[in-house]
Amino acid sequence: MVENVIKDLVIYDLDGTLVDSAITVTKVLNSMRKKRRLLNLTVSDVRTLTSLGGKELIKRTIPSSNKEFDKLLSEFRSMYSNSKLEQETVFDEVLETLGTIKRKGCKLSICTNKPRHLAIKTIQELKLKSFFDAEMCGGDTQYLKPSPEPLIELIKKFNTKLDSCCFIGDTIVDFKAAKKCGIDFIHYDSGYDKELSLLYKPTRITRHSEALPYIFEGRCFTYVKSEGEINEGCQ
Repeated sequence: MVENVIKDLVIYDLDGTLVDSAITVTKVLNSMRKKRRLLNLTVSDVRTLTSLGGKELIKRTIPSSNKEFDKLLSEFRSMYSNSKLEQETVFDEVLETLGTIKRKGCKLSICTNKPRHLAIKTIQELKLKSFFDAEMCGGDTQYLKPSPEPLIELIKKFNTKLDSCCFIGDTIVDFKAAKKCGIDFIHYDSGYDKELSLLYKPTRITRHSEALPYIFEGRCFTYVKSEGEINEGCQ
């Protein structure tokens, strides 16, 4: 076990972690489904699908032929780009927690698979952009999460040691990226991924302020490496 340290760099996932994007995504999908005389989906229906990415989301929610698929995906992205994002989609305690981390002198960054233009639109419209020192978005690196490449590039950018970083995310995709990168992970359990806690039991929070002791007070991180084996402390 390595002694825990105060984190210099805190990296956040975006959708499902800072923003309940399923609300906006559901509105867009239902608008598309209505035009095709399909029944509405609920936010709960959509929430567990958003981590799969736009392509898989469309495949599972809008029946289509292979010829129609690219057109549907473009339609979805265009409608999402033009959607007004409501401030209430920002999860509780996000603004206060980000403000506290910033005031303590930590660097803050976003690591998301969302295409850059959509990610920047989201954080600008929801008044989050000023908190962050950098963003790593879908298309900025060759591989998306769960590859560790986006996290590795962010850490290089800030010239930070691995044990001085942590990644806060909501899905197994985020967890795997953090573990492959070798940095600590906090699971913000917003209901987007039910399997993560069952399979790996990582450090879990349900309120954003609960991350602060892990960032500033040296509280140990935990996750299951394999059946019956617990890992504690920084990696």
